[in-house]
Amino acid sequence: MALLITPRALAQRGEFYYQLSAMIRAGLPLIGALQTLEKSPPAASYRRPVQRILAELQARNTFTGALATLGDWLPVFDKALLEAGEKSGRLDECFRLLASNYEERAKLARDVIGQMLYPVIIIHLAILVFPPSLIKEAFWDGAWANFIASKVLGFGLLYGGGTAFILSGSGSRSQAWRALLEKIFALVPVLGKARQNLALARLTAALEALFSAGVGIVDSWELAARASGSPALAREVMTWRPKIEGDQMTPGELLADTTAFPAMFTSLYRTGEVSGQLDDTLKRLHEYSRIEGHRQMQMFTKGMTIAIILTIMVAIGMQVVLFWVGYFNNIGNMLSQ
Repeated sequence: MALLITPRALAQRGEFYYQLSAMIRAGLPLIGALQTLEKSPPAASYRRPVQRILAELQARNTFTGALATLGDWLPVFDKALLEAGEKSGRLDECFRLLASNYEERAKLARDVIGQMLYPVIIIHLAILVFPPSLIKEAFWDGAWANFIASKVLGFGLLYGGGTAFILSGSGSRSQAWRALLEKIFALVPVLGKARQNLALARLTAALEALFSAGVGIVDSWELAARASGSPALAREVMTWRPKIEGDQMTPGELLADTTAFPAMFTSLYRTGEVSGQLDDTLKRLHEYSRIEGHRQMQMFTKGMTIAIILTIMVAIGMQVVLFWVGYFNNIGNMLSQ
């Protein structure tokens, strides 16, 4: 998988699964569907993996075995869901579930980027404007070198810091880094709750898909916890297997003994587990977490935008005050001579 999972990349992966689902539902065999995709893939980068899968299938390998030859091209969650779909004969349904999952993730990524666009533009404008004294010196005294050097430094720190932030989440230390970020962001008002709700939305969507594909309950929870993107949730769920298999405890009972999940999530999940309507409960939990996460993310973005604007206004006000203080001081010095 690519280092940066962009909305476009997520949408392309969703289109890949959607086309497979549609063609198989229309009666086309898997090899025929892949041959059609090879000719017109959602992106050029898909052609070689599809060719590799086709070669493996034509060599009498299973679909799951063919996917295993692609290394990390597919996430663990996708591989597990497709393996379950192949074993249960519901591969078309698994393709449909994955298509919906990636389409929703692409929409969420676009929403978050759209919400953050305005604050980012304001930060860029602030770097261009401040300090105002450099603008005056550049236009009045011709000191363009200082002005340009200041802007290069400012934008260099901005983009360098952003790049380092992204790269630090990759590689062998990515889990430790994401866990640290999760703890830090949890302390930020509104943002911490927004991230938790969005993680729960991803977890419930994954759980519903895995349960529908017939994956075992322990494997489903572990894969869904990884798909949530929350190290805290994944760390908690990874301790459940011996308790479920050995002590015969249910996930609902384990949820009641942990503080990693919100009380409302635990209550609704246990109700669905006891009543036998877990699928419907997961759908309602997913919808609630998604909407609440979006709402809180919008609140945080608006608050951050207002804070940035107020900071810039205060900085401009201080520059105006300092200008007039200096101006009147100069007049006073001239009159006192």
